[in-house]
Amino acid sequence: MTTITNTVKDASGAPVSGVQVTAHLVAASGFLAGGGEIVKEVATASAADGTWSLTLTPTESLAYPDGAHYVVSEGERRHTITVPATGEHNVADVLISTPGVRADVGLTVTSGDARYERTSQRGQPNGYPSLGADGLVPTSQLPAGQGGDAVSSVNGRTGVVTLTAADVGAATAGHTHTGVYDPAGTASSLMTSHTGAADPHPQYVTASEGAASYAPTAHSHAGGDITSGILAVARLPVGTASETVAAGDDARIVGAVPKSTVTAKGDLLYGAGAATVGRLPVGTDGQLLSAASGQASGLQWVDPPSGGGGSGGGPVYPLSAYGLLAASGDPETFMLGSGASANTILGSRMEIPAGVTITRLWAAVRAGGTYAASAVPNRLGLYTDEGVLVDATADDSTLWTAAGWRGGALVGGPIAAQSTPRMAYVLLIFGGMTNVVMPYPASANDAQSSWFCRGPSASGPRRAFYTGAGGGDLPSSFNPASYGTETTYLSLVGVT
Repeated sequence: MTTITNTVKDASGAPVSGVQVTAHLVAASGFLAGGGEIVKEVATASAADGTWSLTLTPTESLAYPDGAHYVVSEGERRHTITVPATGEHNVADVLISTPGVRADVGLTVTSGDARYERTSQRGQPNGYPSLGADGLVPTSQLPAGQGGDAVSSVNGRTGVVTLTAADVGAATAGHTHTGVYDPAGTASSLMTSHTGAADPHPQYVTASEGAASYAPTAHSHAGGDITSGILAVARLPVGTASETVAAGDDARIVGAVPKSTVTAKGDLLYGAGAATVGRLPVGTDGQLLSAASGQASGLQWVDPPSGGGGSGGGPVYPLSAYGLLAASGDPETFMLGSGASANTILGSRMEIPAGVTITRLWAAVRAGGTYAASAVPNRLGLYTDEGVLVDATADDSTLWTAAGWRGGALVGGPIAAQSTPRMAYVLLIFGGMTNVVMPYPASANDAQSSWFCRGPSASGPRRAFYTGAGGGDLPSSFNPASYGTETTYLSLVGVT
């Protein structure tokens, strides 16, 4: 047996794994010289490095080796090869041309013709039948007089026979049955009498009889006539006077809460205890309703958590549930993706709560990209709200190659906590990267940057910006009011 090998590669020359490889034997004989059936096809798949190997029967082992060859398929690629007697050989070293004539595959006129029918025998005696345009054998090629139980005559007649009604005992067309079924005309007489009668169906009530016996559908009754049944709600006399039905907050309904209890838009009714209802005035714009057992109502209006997150992070799903101490936004709102160009810098402003020690910087990645050699690094940097670099993570060429939270530890170690909240910037730089997709807030559009990035003071620091890596790395400092181009494509960044 002989081993044939090769390596599957793509158009760029990179190895490809998992490609189906088959070897199919094409030979003039169905048996090996030493006996035994030929393996018609063997298969394997390329390994992680693209390599594969198959052990095949040598071509010379065939009883009729002339023209015998293998067709090797690598996915969509085809190779025609011969297999030497022994050893290990690459496909490229055993390639041959596909046999094209009978002599190339070891067939003589005698041996070849014994296996096939000549085309000259189609439709001929002792040959084989042809097929007509309808896919059937023409009647001219069918044997005559071999019909078995075929019909030889119709009603005693031969040739082209046209049957008449008399041939099959049927009545002629347009015949009548006068006097056959009702010879006395009884049915006709009864039908005439029935249709001429003034009231042919006395068992049924006529319109005039119904009007005389029953009230019309549109009639009325006095209230005293209604002694049973249920009246429609629309017919009930609702009101606050006597002899009317009480409804709504009518004081006559025991336990009813008058609508006058609320005095302003947004007021709430609360339960102060068993069968006790009170009014909670509306809070100020933006406040949240919170449980408060110390209040008479058991409720109170409170201001929402401030800033960009922190360990509180909001009442629905706090940042602490992600393991983050602060972030540039709520991850639930970052459902839009956009590509990040190579050698660019993105900046996001966020609040660092009091008491938070910063050891690592993180950025969310929606889809990882591909890195090519570049002098521009890939890392994150922490800046003061005045734009001064505090520290950064180490350069990492794999930083943006996978989806998820990507980041690392600050090179200089942890940044000490402060007693009061502080604003800060986190900048990202992409060096030599392609196809990176970053998440951004839903419906982000730079036409909205005029109110998204700045407050009433147009000269203040901005929420987000982007710029080219002008110095080839993160800047040592920048002006938060003018650096780069302001944008609503806010990067989702956080700290731990």
